[in-house]
Amino acid sequence: MPIFLRRLAKKLTRRQAALLLVLAATAILLGAALFALTQHVSFGTGVYWAFTTASTVGYGDVTPHNAVGRVIAVGEMVTAIPLLAGVFGVLTVAATSSHLRRLLGMDRSLPNEPYSIVFGGHTLVPLMLGELAERDVPVVLVHDPASGEAQAPEGIHLVEGDPAAESIIASTQPARAREALIATLEDGDALIIAVILRKLAPDLPVIAVVSSPDVAAALHDLGVTRTISVNELVGHAVAKSLEAPHASDLLLRMLGTDRYRLAEIDLEPRFHGRPLAEVRRQSEGLVLGAVVAGAVVLGVGEDPVLTPTDRLLVLVT
Repeated sequence: MPIFLRRLAKKLTRRQAALLLVLAATAILLGAALFALTQHVSFGTGVYWAFTTASTVGYGDVTPHNAVGRVIAVGEMVTAIPLLAGVFGVLTVAATSSHLRRLLGMDRSLPNEPYSIVFGGHTLVPLMLGELAERDVPVVLVHDPASGEAQAPEGIHLVEGDPAAESIIASTQPARAREALIATLEDGDALIIAVILRKLAPDLPVIAVVSSPDVAAALHDLGVTRTISVNELVGHAVAKSLEAPHASDLLLRMLGTDRYRLAEIDLEPRFHGRPLAEVRRQSEGLVLGAVVAGAVVLGVGEDPVLTPTDRLLVLVT
């Protein structure tokens, strides 16, 4: 297949391929009708001529006999042939991709153990997938092929399709997952995915990466309590860097290295009923704060007494 056709095929969605097929059929039938009318043959003969021309077979048993017929033949060649080539190119790429995915075990197979679902598209996704893969966390990535090739490391289970389509979301079996991360390019898609996830798996923990604080608030109303507003996060980081010039370096030191890892752990029984300050002094790791009643408490200016349901946020090596 020519290179330009392969590139075209990769960029075409199923809907666009169907549109190409309709346009090709229209060009063939229109050319057949015009050929039959101007060359004084039956419509069936015109269809036969149009198909042999569009398929580049060209037996030569039916040919135009005047200038008008030749113009129609040229029009048929410059419209129907490229359109049909595009359709066959899409089908060939799809069949080859499906075969390769079966050989590689990537044909929408899901991990046997509990896994994380990532609804991708955001520029942050490749980095997140890389870190998750390094920690051997089972991940199912939902990727829209219309947005380009998925940049997923080896071992990631890939599901291709519209991340906001209920059928695609259902194919990931969210009720079996341990958590879901929504990181799409459009905040509107994040809202749609959150609604569908709440319908299919009401108890599934969901984290969403969005651009707008307003969308983050709307997601909170849907029960998605863990949202990350990229604009708000960057804005606060820059503001804190102005107050303390090395604040951003501290954040990158904690988050951008393999030496340290942020973890959320259960509270040990010996710390039940103890103040956070006391827990911080007696813990082996660096306790950054605690999750109390679903909210993060840093323990600066307040010293809550921790209960068995609370969790600790620690920095570990």
